[in-house]
Parts: sequence; structure tokens; C-alpha cells
Amino acid sequence: MDERQKRLDRAFSPRSIAFVGATEASAKWGFIIFNNLIVGGFRGDLYPVNPNRDEVMGMKAFGSVRDVPGDIDLAVITVPAAHVVPAVKDCAARGVQAAVVVSAGFRELGGESARMEEELVRVADGARMAVVGPNGQGICCPSSGLYPWMPLFYPPAGSIGFVCQSGNILNMLIGHALDAGFGVSKAVSSGNEAQLKTEDFVEYMARDADTQVVAAYIEGVEDGRRFLEKARAATAAKPVVALKGGRSESGSAAARSHTGAMAVSERMFEAACRQAGVVLTRTIGETGLTAASFVNRPLPGGRRIGIVTGGGGLGVVAADACSEEGLEVARLSDATLEKVGRLLPGWWVPGNPIDLVAGLDLTIIGPILEILIESGEIDALLLIFIESPRTKTPTDPKAAKGLDISGIWDIMTGQAAERIAGLYGTMHETGLPIYVASNFRTGRGIGRKRAAGERQVVMYDDVEAACRAISAMVRYGEYLDGRGAEA
Repeated sequence: MDERQKRLDRAFSPRSIAFVGATEASAKWGFIIFNNLIVGGFRGDLYPVNPNRDEVMGMKAFGSVRDVPGDIDLAVITVPAAHVVPAVKDCAARGVQAAVVVSAGFRELGGESARMEEELVRVADGARMAVVGPNGQGICCPSSGLYPWMPLFYPPAGSIGFVCQSGNILNMLIGHALDAGFGVSKAVSSGNEAQLKTEDFVEYMARDADTQVVAAYIEGVEDGRRFLEKARAATAAKPVVALKGGRSESGSAAARSHTGAMAVSERMFEAACRQAGVVLTRTIGETGLTAASFVNRPLPGGRRIGIVTGGGGLGVVAADACSEEGLEVARLSDATLEKVGRLLPGWWVPGNPIDLVAGLDLTIIGPILEILIESGEIDALLLIFIESPRTKTPTDPKAAKGLDISGIWDIMTGQAAERIAGLYGTMHETGLPIYVASNFRTGRGIGRKRAAGERQVVMYDDVEAACRAISAMVRYGEYLDGRGAEA
């Protein structure tokens, strides 16, 4: 293992932090990020470094990292760019193992600023120090109570690792995962990637016991061959889901001004990712939700999909989406259809998708799913439950004889939510992945309210998103089996 990989342990699980640029000036990142360390619950020793102050937020301040007593695992640096290299030299002199450089004003500006970044790397390499950044948002590790980053945002611990060459996109990706009820193992805004690159963080998270899947946003790569080798090694251990920025000419230009990212051909990048088993996505929302889809869920054993839906039109849409994503709407045997038909009205038309013909008896959903799972004729199951829109209007007995029955629908929705929650156990008992597309919000957003237990099925807002997730998991499973590397 590379020495810097070992030192990343100290970045994500530090026992002590020297914060260079700590201040009480509330409009500066040196205050906001320092405060995040305190509010986020960091439990180790915290040393503010500021030569102009005796203390910061009630803590003794030090004029230099060299003055800090005891060992220092991690330095967080927020001072102006011109002061960063001297600060890194101080860290090197003290044997600091890792540094997060939030400060901007380096390679992305070119000229002398780019040369300062080169010097930063030279000093860090000489000291065998792992450096994140510069020009990044920071990092987080919820299990360590570690949030040395810009947003006032403290996601719960979970199983998804995030690597992004953009801080704002990092926040959005995490937000989508949280909305699905899943938390964060490690997250890093890699910025200019002066020393450590996206592939280094992916490699680290592939070995991290707390991470089940890695989600990445990439604007450019410096060494395509190295990226490919590291990515291939990572995907042999766990899924890597990636969104590529700078796919267009204008996007590439924006990436160069953002982090100084080196542009790479979209076609070449996609080909490399297919060879390495990386799952590619097209939008921020799809990336976050696809990553969540891999958590605590078995992979489909093939492309045959069973579909159960409350309405015929939704079945048509689902069949189209499956076809567009390279999935197969499974052909069910007469014996299986006969068993299903015993539970449905006489006007039901046998076939897959299985249309529940707008029936109100939700107790049949479980038995129908069991029939499909036990049939051995499907590799994954998609349940589409759509809550009917309704308007609650007080009844005026003088003007109308009707009754407000919306409460009945509320009860039915609650019952459906309970049955959907129970599908998690069914999925793991049978080893067959189950996906739910639904428009109701019961249970959504729970990732924001608790440390994510992540023992649940993912609910997708629309059928197309569910089918894209199924397809992504199928392709990854085929890659592991050696069947889809050339697909």
C-alpha cells in the first residue's frame, strides 16, 4: 500500500488537528470551518493556529504549527494562497501526516499561482505527507464526528463514500443519498488534486470497511492509464458510480477555470470506465440515487424483470423504460400467470407487467410478489405504487350529501408503506433485488433525521429512475461475472 494511502487514515480519523487560519471573524472560512469541527462533534485535540491571536473561541491559539505541543495527525489550512506553502513547511517540520488545503488561488489561475501549487506538492512529497486540495471544500467522516468543510451540513454516518472535484456537487450528491435514507462513510472535495487524485481516494474507499459503494464526480484526469488501473482494482471490491463533468467543449472550458482540470475525451473516458467496471451516470440526482441503490441490496442475477403495477399505463411506461435500458420484461409461464390470476378480478389480462387493475385490496401485493419470486422466472422485481392525488374538502351538509373519505386513502397509504418496508426483509431472505417506484413520501428524507440504518428498500420518484438503477446494477453484476466488460 502506498504510504500516502496509510496517511489518509489520519485525515479521516485524526486524533489531533492543527487548524491554520482559525479565526473568530464570522465571514471567513477560517471561522466557519473551524466552527464546523466544534459543532460537528470532533472528539480529538483541536489546536487553532493564528499568529495574531492569543485564543480562538476560548481555545489557546498558537503562532505556528511548530509551536503546537504533542503529535498532530491532520492540518486544516485556510490561509491565503501566498501563506500556504510556508504553513505546509511548518507541518512537514512537525511530522504532520495529512493536510486538507481549502485555500484557493493556485493552478486554476495559472502562472505563478500554478508554480506555488507545484512547490506545495514538492514539500509535501518530501515529508511523505498526504495532501487534499488545494481549492477544495474540505472533507468529512461522520463516524469520527469530523466535518472540516465549508457547508453547515452534518450528514449522518452511512455506507456511501463520495469523491468530488466540486464542493457544491458533493453537497448535492450527498443530499440525494440522504433523501433516499442513506448516509456517508467518507466524503472528500478533492479540488485541484495537486497531489492526491480522484483515483487515490477511490482506491482508499475501496479498502475502507465502512464504505459499500463509491460515488464520484470527475471533471478531468491527469493520468488516464493510472486512473484506469486504480478504478479497475476498486470495482473488483465494490461498485464505483461516476458522473463526468466537462462532456461538452464549453463544459471542458468551465472545468479548466474551475479546478484547472485536464480535459479528456468523453468517448475515451466512457470506454475506459466500461473497461474498468465503473457505472456511469448522466445527472447529479441519478448519481446519488444509483449509489444508494447498491447499499445493502443483492445484485440482479440477470436482465429479466418482473413488474407489478397499480395501473396499466404505468406498466407500459415501465416496459418501455426497461427496453431502453437494455433490460428484459420477463416472459412469465402459464403456471405462474395462473397463480397470479387467482388473486385478481376476472377482467385481469394475464401478462407481465402484472396490472392490479386499480384494485383497492392491498393485501394481495405480498402474495403476488411471492409468486413471482418463487417462480424463478425473474432476476429483479419492480413494484410501482402510485398514490392517487386528492383534495380534502370539508363537507357542507346543507350543500352536499357526499362524505370526505380522504382519511380512508390515508389509511391505505400507511398500509402500503408498511408493506413496502417489509420488502427489505423479503429481498434478503430470497436474494432477489426489489425496487419500488412511488410518488408518496412516507419514510422519505429520513436520512436527514437519523444516523442512517440503511435497512430499507430505495423508493424512486419515477419509473425511469428505477429502471436506470436496475440497469446499472445489472451491468455491474455482469462485469463482475466477466460477461459485460465489452458491453
